[in-house]
Amino acid sequence: MRSVLRLVVNNPIATVLMVIFMALAGIYSARHMSVDLFPNLDIPVVNIITHYAGASSEDMELLVSRPIENEIRSIPGVKRVASTSVQGISQITAEFNWGTTIRDARQLVQARLARLGGRLPVGLTPRLENIGTTLQEVCGYVIYGGGDMVTIRNIVRHDLAGRLMSVDGVSSVEVLGGDRRAFYVEIKPEALLRLQITVDDVVSLLKRHNISAVTGYIDQSGREYLVRGDAHLKTIEDIRELPVRNDGTRPVLLGDVAKVFEGRAPRHYTVHGDAVPAVAMIVRKQPGASTIRVVTGVDAALTQLKSLLPAGARVKKFYDQSEIIKESQNEIVNDLAIGALLAVLVLYFFLGSLRPTMIVAITIPVTFLATVAIMKWLGMSLNVITMTALTLAIGMIVDDAIVVAENIFRHAQSTTKADEASIEGAFEIAGPDASGTFTTVAAFVPLVLMTGLAALFMRPFGLTISAALIVSLLLSLTLVPALFSRMKTISLIRNDFLGAQLLARLDAALQAVLRLSFRRKWLVLIVAFLSLGMAGLAAFLGKASVLPPIDEGAILIEYVMPPGTSLKESNRIGDNLDRIALADKDVSCVYRRTGSPGGGYQIEGVNKGELLVKLKPKGKRTRSVGEIIRTLKESYSKLSGVVFLYHQPTQEKIDESFSGLPALFGVTIYGTDMNTLIALADKVETVLSREPSVSNVVNNTKVKVPQIDVRINYPSLAQYGVDVATVLSTLESARFGLEATRIIRQKEDVAVLVRMDVSAPFDIERIKQLPVKTARGEWLPLERVAEVRVSHAPSAITRLNGQRQITLLAEVEGNIPSVVKELRRQFASIDLPEGYSIDFTGQYHVLIETAIELALAVLSAMVLIYLIMAMQFGSWLQPLIILVTVPLSLVGALIGLFLTRQGIDVSVGMGTVTLVGIAVNNAIVLIDFANKERASGKDITDALLSAASVRLRPILLTTLTTIAALLPTAIGTTVGSKIFQPFAITVISGLAGGVMATLIIIPTIVLALPHYRLIRQNG
Repeated sequence: MRSVLRLVVNNPIATVLMVIFMALAGIYSARHMSVDLFPNLDIPVVNIITHYAGASSEDMELLVSRPIENEIRSIPGVKRVASTSVQGISQITAEFNWGTTIRDARQLVQARLARLGGRLPVGLTPRLENIGTTLQEVCGYVIYGGGDMVTIRNIVRHDLAGRLMSVDGVSSVEVLGGDRRAFYVEIKPEALLRLQITVDDVVSLLKRHNISAVTGYIDQSGREYLVRGDAHLKTIEDIRELPVRNDGTRPVLLGDVAKVFEGRAPRHYTVHGDAVPAVAMIVRKQPGASTIRVVTGVDAALTQLKSLLPAGARVKKFYDQSEIIKESQNEIVNDLAIGALLAVLVLYFFLGSLRPTMIVAITIPVTFLATVAIMKWLGMSLNVITMTALTLAIGMIVDDAIVVAENIFRHAQSTTKADEASIEGAFEIAGPDASGTFTTVAAFVPLVLMTGLAALFMRPFGLTISAALIVSLLLSLTLVPALFSRMKTISLIRNDFLGAQLLARLDAALQAVLRLSFRRKWLVLIVAFLSLGMAGLAAFLGKASVLPPIDEGAILIEYVMPPGTSLKESNRIGDNLDRIALADKDVSCVYRRTGSPGGGYQIEGVNKGELLVKLKPKGKRTRSVGEIIRTLKESYSKLSGVVFLYHQPTQEKIDESFSGLPALFGVTIYGTDMNTLIALADKVETVLSREPSVSNVVNNTKVKVPQIDVRINYPSLAQYGVDVATVLSTLESARFGLEATRIIRQKEDVAVLVRMDVSAPFDIERIKQLPVKTARGEWLPLERVAEVRVSHAPSAITRLNGQRQITLLAEVEGNIPSVVKELRRQFASIDLPEGYSIDFTGQYHVLIETAIELALAVLSAMVLIYLIMAMQFGSWLQPLIILVTVPLSLVGALIGLFLTRQGIDVSVGMGTVTLVGIAVNNAIVLIDFANKERASGKDITDALLSAASVRLRPILLTTLTTIAALLPTAIGTTVGSKIFQPFAITVISGLAGGVMATLIIIPTIVLALPHYRLIRQNG
């Protein structure tokens, strides 16, 4: 190692050229890396969504959900298959084992769906959706005003959306809302009776007259002419002129016996923007495309295309993922700069010399740029996770340079040659320096093997920090000694400097405390042991979640009304919600969707809706997102009969895809009979309502959906010679109309709907009297061939792995595991029939799985760290002593989290893993020096006191620079810093506890155990 250092010191130009190459590679990589909100979330979860307008929940289960379920469950590698069947909508969620790529999962599902053949009702096309597609929704716009909603929808769908698809990186543009033009043929039942025709006859008439044919070619004068017969309907007049009957005298035209007029196609959902009807556009990006570039391109294209919209039309953005990223980017860069500056100031404060401080400081940008180049080479992106990891690494990457620089300083006191001081100082500390770095890197090695939710965030986080640490180690053993060797003289440490004076006082105090601890060894160890118990209690009392709450600049509010609520009533409530939200001075735009469009990814019924409330930028609003949510909750709570769920848009997508529920917490009852399940759900709801930590319980089974059943009487059909299809087409045409054909135009398809002109009110009695034609040409009322009655069906039927279930959603305040323990005790009093069970769903299981993964990662890291230290010290016992700093550092971390009221989440888990790696570094340096002092002939007490005194400065320097670099993140003002605020608090408070453990507890333990087995006296 000494020869390598001598080579580096003697060839400074080569070292500087290496550094310049690393910096240029980093600059190039930063300019060409994709920028996203999160790392690629390749989660093996696929949702299969099918719309079947008008079908009841029971029909959806039997006709759609169950056939799809049976196919999907037979796919190898499927871990869980859950389904939800509501009125007109089926959603099946297939979760594959980790390790299956989302592309493979989608292909497997598509292959099985192709095998269904004719087992699904005619015309149904299941659609696939997954977390990748939802998080790739990068921006959304509402367009309203300036004209009728048919015109605006056509312009948006055919002009704007089509042009936006050409923007680089855009994958798809989904258009919601607006109206579709339709031509209605409305005929009275009396006219049908008079002409002796049925609705099916009118439908057939329209289909027969809306066709074209190619009859061949004609060659004439050397040219070829296509002979084409065109009978396509083009205008509403064409429909009126169609002959219904021609008896040889005067033909009866359709316009003579029916009202033919232009209207709007039926739509069982609504879209509003700023409380008025609107058309919405949701833009998705391609995988790997940069979110910022895509949104910038879309905004630029829309600016040019606004001239296509009618005068007075407004385009407002209700969601912009790039705003979150850009804000995070800017603030993370600021945090990085402030953290680096604070670290340099701390360094200067203790060293008292500018040039050595600048030598250490220059390693920060070089390490940063070299790490970005490595990230690009590994195929990673710049996102909130990796950018924040770079910020958090600032304090750790200067540790290596500080340790080397401080040791070179110390050696300069005994020699006048800068190059010799640089070589010997770097050589002496190279072993402990490398060991400390590798122990930290070793803490992140188990993350590569992790699966599940934690791995999606911790793997890129660990890779980023590990790359930064390895680069910093390389620079500390090359660039730092090379630059120090170029100094004419290395200044001695100034004893009159403020930092030196403070250090001297701390050293004196430490010596006094150590001598007292040595005399009261067992008392000190007992206090340390009791602190572990207190920390465990603090952790148990804390809140637990998967991700910490963040401020995305938007609020997603779901509102749920009793099943069976009409679209008109649900929309009326939605209008009130819009007005309340828009009255808030910090709100810039409100997008609302009530119900779900057929063929889309959405699965809400008309009794449900969602509001996406876009807030003004942080600099222009006076309150945080949490305060705004509390204000809206207070206003919305005055509306009776409505349940609200509040989310952040991105977090809701992650939560629902991970746990299968749009909520953090759920209680699921499994069984076979729906009535029994509903009765048990009422008992569970009673238990939940008594628990003070549980609120906003949503039990959709309390109210069943009313429906009118028309049950065909087959003996009557046979008796009167009535066809089933005739009965059903009569029913369909009586309300929404039966689509007969479509008129194709340049930029729109116009549906032609046949509808019976039924006199109001259209109720169950009017349905019973609908005319049905028999085979003998007679007409019967519908009630003669079918039983018409009112029934009540479940609003939703959910299944898991083929078994029916009911899930109650709720919000939980406090520690979820402790609430689950108490609820489990109360649920034991419920008498469950055989074959029925109760379990907790939502993020609860995700939390448990994540906690287990993190615990295994921490244990694995500690084993790797122990082996590295055992090789360095040549001892099995000394590494065990050093590892004591880990639990004692966690004591400080948990107390810090408790005092700052932070919950336990993935961010805290990352901080814990990081602490495992860095907590031992200071102890390694201390014990290594104590070994050298013991080898020189000092007794064990003097060796420990000397080691604590000499290593106090590098220990304080490395600790305080890391804390200083983390302070901006710990304060937490951005999305990125909010996600990692618990991480920063964990590491800062853990390091504070670790310093006390290293300087006081570790020497005390060493003195309390047999000396010859721990600190060996050899040369």
